[in-house]
Amino acid sequence: MYKMELPNAIASLQEYIEGCIRQPSMQLQHLSGAGATHFLEEKLRTYYGKKHAVTFSNATTALQTLCVAIGLNNAEILTSPINWGGSVAPFLFHRNKLRFTSFDPVSLNLALRDLPSAITQKTKAVLSVDFNGTPVDSETVRDFCSLNNLLYISDSAQSLGSFLNGKPAGYYADAIVLSFSPGKSFFAGEGGALITDDDTIYEKSLWYSQHPSRQKTVFGLSNYYDYAPINGRMNPLSAILLNETFEDTYNALKEYQIECFRLIGQLQSHNLIEETPHIPAPSASTFFGLTLKLKKSSSIKQVNEFLKLQNQSFFADEYFPRLIPFEASFRKQFKRRFSCSNALVEQNKTMQQNHWFRLTYSPSIATV
Repeated sequence: MYKMELPNAIASLQEYIEGCIRQPSMQLQHLSGAGATHFLEEKLRTYYGKKHAVTFSNATTALQTLCVAIGLNNAEILTSPINWGGSVAPFLFHRNKLRFTSFDPVSLNLALRDLPSAITQKTKAVLSVDFNGTPVDSETVRDFCSLNNLLYISDSAQSLGSFLNGKPAGYYADAIVLSFSPGKSFFAGEGGALITDDDTIYEKSLWYSQHPSRQKTVFGLSNYYDYAPINGRMNPLSAILLNETFEDTYNALKEYQIECFRLIGQLQSHNLIEETPHIPAPSASTFFGLTLKLKKSSSIKQVNEFLKLQNQSFFADEYFPRLIPFEASFRKQFKRRFSCSNALVEQNKTMQQNHWFRLTYSPSIATV
């Protein structure tokens, strides 16, 4: 399972490299967003049903560009405490203050019920994170942001390929950020993307991050910016690899989703884990990380024994959610640059009462 054939990708990479050697002018092609970059962005636009897609060197650079493009600085951002440094770093770099809300104890995503009480007069945006590849209810977050005149950014780095209520993860956000780095559901070696329907976000993102050659194709020959502060374009080899493998990767992902969903059902039927209402169907998560909650009567050892008996290519180990605002290094480095909602402070007091574990896919451990 989960194997892909790569002859087309390898042939395209070889053709491009040989072409650049024989005809050096071909090396300039990707500066204008042509070739594989164009075709990949078209696939992303089609997948999301959105007007615009811009590929980047990585997701963090896409978020950095977004801050510059919309002037998001010296503001307050609502976000989840279960996060990754690369997701929040661009906002801190632009002197924003993070306000961490509570999290859902099952999905480990942003707790939507806490948003109304967590907001302050200084709040300008919400950053949601599709933790483990399971989508946040972006429609509900969008409604909250619309009501309070907030920008909504979805960090969907782990969730490309998952759906909620028939829509791709992060669909209702003003800006969706993707990642194609190692371990993600779609792999390009390195890379990211920004997806949006907002013309201003799109145009300013190009203006501040892409080469003048591409700006000219969008804005005209006399309207470009030679001093773009962020060189954020995707490596052409990454664009070729991802463009050629996009459909095969998606098909392989669907197989993996079905297998993970079946496994969750087996663990529940044997009374080893709590219910998972946030994953009602295989497509509801990419299972980037399969974090589950043990029944009080079960143990990780029992789970691993069950997996072995079932000849499953997974193993379980202990997992404890990493809450960024309560880590000593974060608190020391970003003192007075963040705050926590009252609900999160109370939730943190009872963290030890929960019992999570993580399943990791490793085909080598299954017997043949």
